Amino acid sequence: MAKKPSPAQKQWWEIKSQYADVILLFKVGKFYEMYQDDADVGVSVLGHVYMKGAIAHSGFPEAAYGTMLSKLVDAGYKIARVEQTE
Repeated sequence: MAKKPSPAQKQWWEIKSQYADVILLFKVGKFYEMYQDDADVGVSVLGHVYMKGAIAHSGFPEAAYGTMLSKLVDAGYKIARVEQTE
């Protein structure tokens, strides 16, 4: 039986459906997560490994944001940062 997506993952899908051509860096606590196809980019471009879980995801600590953003932009990707407000 498949595990239900978290509220953050549901929100990611809602945003991604409107901006399919943008890599979403989704902030969860002090960590930026990348899900599904964006996680694939994290693995191939940023050298990440997939994290354990029901869906493909990778990520990095917020302290690495500037470095990771530069690598993605230099590789030609459009980026959006999504931060929690609650």
